[in-house]
Amino acid sequence: MIVAVIAFIALGEDDEKTIPRDAYTIAADQMCISAKRQIVAVENKGLASGPAAARQLLPVVSEWRSEFDALKVPSDRIEEAQALDAALKEVQLRIASLARGATSGNRAQAVEQAKAADEASSEVEEAVAALGLSHCSSLTIGFSNK
Repeated sequence: MIVAVIAFIALGEDDEKTIPRDAYTIAADQMCISAKRQIVAVENKGLASGPAAARQLLPVVSEWRSEFDALKVPSDRIEEAQALDAALKEVQLRIASLARGATSGNRAQAVEQAKAADEASSEVEEAVAALGLSHCSSLTIGFSNK
């Protein structure tokens, strides 16, 4: 019995945090789904890569981040919400760099910037899952770097 108590104390809190499916989660999940649909629509226009796609994607990600930031975050998910906001900000920055790269005409640089945006989008996916946005996290997408 003593061993079990010591083991429980040593383990501390459960590392697996259960995120409730409440009004906040539902609203954030719907925002995320909507943004991903808009991203796919841009990709379906044939602008799947490079500066042309970035110019179309930047307002989508900016709006998603703005709407997400307007939600009142429950106190038990502040860290997760901050992580998603930071990941969305990084994607915004990467996409903006890609969009600005259009003026240089340097294809190799554009490819590298597209790869960086795609890598940043994986951080968004991780943050979406950590926040418990289960419906949105099942719709994994990335920015093409063709």
